Formats: sequence, structure tokens, C-alpha cells
Amino acid sequence: MRAFLRLLVCVVVALAGIAHGQSPRNDALKCRSATLQPGLDFDFRFVAGHWFSLPVKQFWQREVDLRVVMEVEPINGTPGEMKRVAHRLQATQPVPQGVSGEFNFPSAVSLGVGEYRSSWRIRDSDGRSCQGVKVLKAKLSRKERGIDVTLEPGEIVDTAMYMFRNEEAIERPHLRSPHRLKIFISLDVLGRRGRVARTRLVHILPHIAALRQLGRSQSFNQFSVVVFSFEDQRVVARQDYQPIIDFSPMTKMIQQLRPDSVDYRDLMRGSEMEFFQEMLVEELRLSEIPDGVVFIGHEMNFGKRLPSNILAGYRDLGIPVAFFDGSRFAWNGAMGKFVRAMDGREFALRRPSDLAKAISGFEARVQALRPQ
Repeated sequence: MRAFLRLLVCVVVALAGIAHGQSPRNDALKCRSATLQPGLDFDFRFVAGHWFSLPVKQFWQREVDLRVVMEVEPINGTPGEMKRVAHRLQATQPVPQGVSGEFNFPSAVSLGVGEYRSSWRIRDSDGRSCQGVKVLKAKLSRKERGIDVTLEPGEIVDTAMYMFRNEEAIERPHLRSPHRLKIFISLDVLGRRGRVARTRLVHILPHIAALRQLGRSQSFNQFSVVVFSFEDQRVVARQDYQPIIDFSPMTKMIQQLRPDSVDYRDLMRGSEMEFFQEMLVEELRLSEIPDGVVFIGHEMNFGKRLPSNILAGYRDLGIPVAFFDGSRFAWNGAMGKFVRAMDGREFALRRPSDLAKAISGFEARVQALRPQ
């Protein structure tokens, strides 16, 4: 069964099944919110906000058109000014009568150290609304003390906009010839019952932070990025080798994919590995040979090992390879199997400090195999 919604902003639609009944007739918009208290992310900013759940039943035979506004204001001596973040969530067609479940989606900002008041309001196209107010406190824990937080105290930025900011060019005079790094980013996340779920903003934050840190590497001066989806079996965004990583096309990529959540299309048996193999041939054999390769994403619990003769061809290239795995659990899947077959390293990204260890571990591997 296909997901029937395509929302424009970081939305997860959880379809719980099919039910029958009548559309609600009151004027109040029913919604629940859970406060996401500030937590340090992989870019060393505090991400905070709210997670909203709206029963699907109240939208039967209506076109979903929600406007979400969140205002965050520093309080109790925290410096800075109020920040307003607005999103619009739309569906391409009316919700069918009888569908049950909830619309689940977040609204978030990134913060510096301090205390804030967050007020939010959701209004639909029929004028129904719900709202709430919460206090957010951003501070470093004992284990996090000593970390150089990216944002100033009281500074508030839109998480999505700030996440995709571009970097300044970095001079690397010690690299007198091209040193190419190929970075593969997977957008898939394992969902309920082994199904594939679309990436939400909370999932992709470590991906983009890892990409940004790799782009600052002193071991490489040319970067190619390939963003792909096992579920869609296609390359979603691509950058040829350049001195810097261009983050701006990725905002369009997220706008294309951020609607979905649970997609009930099953992967065709074996087709995901065919796609994976074809992508590797295109990016590693039919283009410039990179001096390093990094996979970033959530491992999937599917994927057989590629044929031995094919793996031998890649192994002969002698490319340092690493996998930065954002999964909560260790899966034996496509990316991990390829990296292990290439004698590469796997790094689990569970906490922000894990990213620094992964970067240094990969660069040490690069220096050992391909000294400058």
C-alpha cells in the first residue's frame, strides 16, 4: 500500500490501519505536542522544538493544508532576540474516508546556551487551530563540558536553513596535487516491521554534520558527493569533484523527499543491490578514481554481499574506505558488507563526540595507506 501523502516539510505520516466512521464536526483542531528539550547535535548546536501528532480522522475528505508557526524568545537574562519559524505542510489530495492513524511532524530551531520561551500555533485551511507554550533550557551536561558550542548564548537559527549553510574555501598548500574524496550519503532509515522509512530532519542532522566535517579535512582538496536512496533506487543529488562541498542543492533534495515517512512499497527482491552495484560502478570505476571513500547513513538489514570478482576489482584499487553508521543498532547490510570487504573501517555515530573519532580514525587510515 502506498503512502498517500506528500508533505513539504519533515513530515512523518504514520498510517495505523483502516477504520470506518464519520468525520469529526467540531471546530477545534485536535493535536498533541511533545517538547524536544535542547540536545547537543553533531554540529555542536542545541536543537530543540516540538513534535506534533494530529489524528488523521479529523481530515477525512479534506485537503490537508497546515500552517505551523513557532516563536522562540530568550528569557531570564539570556541575550538575543526572538526568532519566528514558519512552515506550511500540504497534501496533494484529500484524505480518504476511513483512514486512521496520525500525522507526526517536528518543528525545530537551533540554539546557543540559555533559557527560552517557545510558543507554537498550528492552523489549518478551515480556520481550526491548536497552540501551546513551553520553556526550553539549553546547557552543557558534565560530559559535554569543554565542547566549543557553535552558536553564541541566546542565538537562535532555523535548524533546516542553518544546517545547509555553505562553507568558506579552505587553503591546503601542502596538497600539491588533487586528493579526491568520494562521499556517499544514504537517505533511507529502517522503519516499522522492516519497512523503509523516509529520512526526517532528526535523522539527517548527523549526515550533514559529517559531510561538513569531511569537507574541512586536511587530507583532501577535491570532494564529490552522491546522495542516494535504496528505496527510490536512484541518485537523488550529486556533486562532481570540487574544492568545496556545495550544500545548497541539498535543500532542494530535502524538499523533494522530506514529505514522506512510512512508505508501504516493499523493495523489489534483489533490486536494491542491483542499484547499489550499478551506482558503485558509475562512481568508482567509470569516473576519476578517488583517494578515499566514505559512506554515511543508516545501515539497512538487507543486502547480500556483492560478487567476489566484483569486490576484488574494487579491492585492487587500494582505496581507503569508511562507513559512518548512524543506526541505533548494528545491521549486517549493503554498505557495511562492502566496506568490510574493502578492509575498511566502520564507525558508529551515536553521540556528537563519535563524529570527531570517526573523522580522525578515517584520516589516520588514509595517511597510513596513501601518505601525502
